[in-house]
Amino acid sequence: MQLTPADRKKLLDLLDQLGRGVEQLLQTGLTTASNSTRQILAVAFQEASRMRLLRLGSTLRIANEELGRFTRNDSAFSAKRLVFFLNRAWLLSRGIARALQAGDEAAFDRLVTTPAGVPVPQLTLVTFGVGKKVAAGAFVAFEFRLRSIAAADAAGRSLPTGSRLAWSCIFPVNPGVDVPPEGYLHLPQKQKFTANQFLEGRVVIIDDATVAVDVAGTGRIALGDKSRVGLGEEFTEWSRFIDWSPEPMLQRLAAHEPGPLDLEVELQEEIVLCDWSLGEPRQRDASDQTVYPVRCRDVEFDAVVSAGIEGEALREALDDLRTKANRPPLLGLLHYELCRPVLQPLAVIDDDGPRHLMLSDKAIDKKELLRALRLT
Repeated sequence: MQLTPADRKKLLDLLDQLGRGVEQLLQTGLTTASNSTRQILAVAFQEASRMRLLRLGSTLRIANEELGRFTRNDSAFSAKRLVFFLNRAWLLSRGIARALQAGDEAAFDRLVTTPAGVPVPQLTLVTFGVGKKVAAGAFVAFEFRLRSIAAADAAGRSLPTGSRLAWSCIFPVNPGVDVPPEGYLHLPQKQKFTANQFLEGRVVIIDDATVAVDVAGTGRIALGDKSRVGLGEEFTEWSRFIDWSPEPMLQRLAAHEPGPLDLEVELQEEIVLCDWSLGEPRQRDASDQTVYPVRCRDVEFDAVVSAGIEGEALREALDDLRTKANRPPLLGLLHYELCRPVLQPLAVIDDDGPRHLMLSDKAIDKKELLRALRLT
């Protein structure tokens, strides 16, 4: 429970506001759902993500998305899904607050599912893949999947070369600003760098960060006020990261014991597929998603593509890859739904490096970007 006194107080206030907001919404009905209600959920999501409260953050993200579908009269709206995640958000907010007030570290850690972060003086990394999430009218989020190219010391524990790491950034979407999601990557972080620098195919050097390693072995990077991010030389040795074995994943899957608050995506990890094929897409039953069957050896994965602007670039990329006879290795995030392996494709690894499938190459209007900068 490594929170500063200021963050502890801020988190308790936020959890109280969140709990009361969910209670009011459930008591008065969805007809009271408004932009202010969504804003409460969006702010809580951003703060939960900043503090690495991953379970609460993912719950709020999904609840906010579903509430947005309701207010837009979207045919994909699911009352069952919204109620499930609103109730989950309430349970987590009240439970985390109670654990904080009682000083119960074991209960706090169990509820947030966030391993403790440790300080790392320097990380030397390259970007291997990028995920994108768009919640219309609320936020745009990116998750950079990274590989270390030099060993690092994490408070006495070594992070060896080739370690899997991840860094996320979230941007609120302001009304009236027409910027493609990728445009937000050009906005400055408080550490005086821009996230698009991670996409230049160069070595990324991060000083004074913290890293929390999850059960799948992925280290989550958190940046503080003293953190600094810089760029090194161009990286060319991408083939060293392509080797992947399913055995550790199968061992974790066999040992996993699900609980009442678990989500499918929480049992998630990176995989790299070689010699894979891509089938004809189909619409997923009762959802706004398209599924591309990906087959590797004797296993078939459901590669899921979201509807709308979030999935445009990925859909175009997968349709193009279907026409290719030889496909580069595929990096993706794997989880399980109803006993099906579900894959989120992130990148294909060409000889020149990763080609990020979820990112669009559309031109960005600099005037709109400056407007977003003034409003952010």
